[in-house]
This record gives sequence, C-alpha cells and structure tokens, in this order.
Amino acid sequence: MPTLPASLPHWALVPPAYVAPRLPSDQAPLTIDGNLDKPAWALAPWSSPFGEIRGRADAPEGSWPTPQRRTRMKMLGDDDYLYVAAVLESDMPVVAEFTERNSPIFQRDSDFEVFVDPLGSCHAYKELEINAVGTVWNLMLDRPYSDGGSELSGRVAKAGEPAFYEVHAQRSATRLLSGRLGDAAGATWCVELALAHSDTIVAQPGAAPPKEGDAWRINFSRVEERGEINWTWAPQVVWEPRTRRFEGKVNMHLPDAWGFVTFGPVGGPAGEEAMATQAAVTVDEAWPLRVAAMACYYAQHAHREQHGSFAATVEQLAGLLPAELLEPLHATISETRGGGFIAEVRGAADGLSCHVNDLHELTVARAPPGPAAASTCPTSE
Repeated sequence: MPTLPASLPHWALVPPAYVAPRLPSDQAPLTIDGNLDKPAWALAPWSSPFGEIRGRADAPEGSWPTPQRRTRMKMLGDDDYLYVAAVLESDMPVVAEFTERNSPIFQRDSDFEVFVDPLGSCHAYKELEINAVGTVWNLMLDRPYSDGGSELSGRVAKAGEPAFYEVHAQRSATRLLSGRLGDAAGATWCVELALAHSDTIVAQPGAAPPKEGDAWRINFSRVEERGEINWTWAPQVVWEPRTRRFEGKVNMHLPDAWGFVTFGPVGGPAGEEAMATQAAVTVDEAWPLRVAAMACYYAQHAHREQHGSFAATVEQLAGLLPAELLEPLHATISETRGGGFIAEVRGAADGLSCHVNDLHELTVARAPPGPAAASTCPTSE
C-alpha cells in the first residue's frame, strides 16, 4: 500500500491502469498468429474503448470515436513477453499501403501503436507501429521530441551506427475480421503482439524483466486519416502552467501521461479495469511525487519562455504551479551545469523522493533507513 496518504488530491489524477494476467506455464509462450479466440486470451479483460487523445474535457466537438469506430486492447504476460491484443473497428476505409519494415506507418496508413517505458523515466522508451497488413516500425526515443529527442531505429540508421535500434525477439500478426481493406464501408481488423522484455528494457539502466506486481508505463494509440485522427487508451493530459490546469495535448511523446500495466498473477487479474485507480495507487506509491515533479518540469519550461532562464527556486515559480499539489510535499530546485535544473520532490519521513531534470528525465529513489539517510540526486550535463 502507498506510504503517501490516500487523501492527497494527486490520486485523482492517476491515469488508466491494467492488470495483465500471467500466462499459465502450459500456455506460454503464446502462439502469435492473429487469432484472438485462443483460450489464453479469455483470461484477460478488454480495456475500455479508446478516446480522443486530449480526453473528454479538451476533445473538440465531434472528435470522440463513435461506437462504430471502437478500439479496445487486452494484455497478458510471462517471463519473456508482454502480449498485446487489439481489435480496431471502422466504418471508414482501412488504409494499408506501407509494406516495407520500419516505414513511418502513421503518415499514411490506419495505424495501431504501442508505447512502453519500463522505468517510467521518460527516456529510452520504445514505440511500435503496425498496419493492417502487418508491416511493423520499431523505434526507441532517447527522450521526447520536445526535449530535443531523436529516433533510434532501422529507418534512420544501419546496424552498428549509434542511431540504430531494432528488436530481435518480437513477434506480431494481424488479421482481417470483417470487410475489406480500402472499402468505403470500413472493416474490422485485429493485432496480436509479443513484445519481448529483452527488446523493451534495452538502454534503460537498472531495468529488468518484470516480476509479479511490477508496473510499467504504457500507452496505446490508433491513428487514422494520415495522422489527423488520434485515439488513445490513456489521454495525454499534463499540467499546463499557462492556463493553470491539467490540459489534454495532441502529443503521444509525453510519457508521464501514459497509463500503467501491472504484471499480475497466473490465471487472472487482481482486479478488473473498473478498479484502475486502485491498481495504479497500489503499484506506484510514488505517484503524488511524480505528478508534482512533472508540474515543476512544465512550470520551469514556461518560466524560461517568459524570462529566458529556468527559475532557481520553487518560490520563483509561484503562479505557474498547482499549489494544492505542492503544498503537502517538499519541493526544491537545484541548478546544473549548462543552465539546466533538477527539481526534487519529497514526501514525509518515508525517504521516498522523485527527481526530474530539464530534459524530462524522471527518477524515483528511496533513501536507506537511518538518521543520516539522503536520496541520491541525478546529475545533468
């Protein structure tokens, strides 16, 4: 259970969470062929339907997906893989023109996307895109694009070059369930994926294959009409200092807004998705620190836009921070070489702390017990 009080307002901001049942040993590894009628998939509940990327409060009128355009997913896990199944229903043409691996599928095709960040650091996270004929694009982002991040993939580099990233154990399949590709009346298609932990944890120092109870940050997106439509599982809602509220963004590359997947026990989830908030609270005791630290991050960048530099103290960010999220906690800012910053947020006396730097890198630490305990603060060049 969380050591930070359940009464904190931060818990109301927890994004969706999903408990992925563990496959029984006699069913692992799962055969990936696009058939979602396999008995194993009956262990996993369907997610709630995807919504507009900005969430209910900020979605423009008419942008929310209709029941005829429903997208749902479910997940399973084992020692080696996170399995994902999704069904995409459509009453508009399903476009699938890219056939070459590592093509930028979202630019033209109907597209299903998965984003995974095992450490929740917002750095070295992985993205997969797949179209209805099974063409796959895998990439890693060293950090979000808005923080100067770059794509690492087989699309932009060759094996052996610094910008190269490719998966080695991933398996994927798609299947057309009804209708025809390109038909004006639409079609329904499904995706089945086995995302290898060995591929996902690459370049995340300290990351390991998940154990039961571990939680990773994850999100899913469906893109249509050459990127004009974007429907997601977890809405991309973050603190917006300029309007002083949490606001939906058309930007999948805000990993701090993603949901959670918890790796559950054999045979079924610990709770249905209706218990999503409880699941997230249980698996991420540092959530209040995370959301407060990220508010500092967004406030700092707004401060630099207004004043030309980052603030040296939290007090200088007055007016750009949600006071109700910072007041129950202890936040400080330290300057780093090159004009950057590290914001640190601590709870009470439990030794738990969260740090975020100017490049969006988020870390959680717990100090060892004892009167002289102090958390380690990451450095930034």
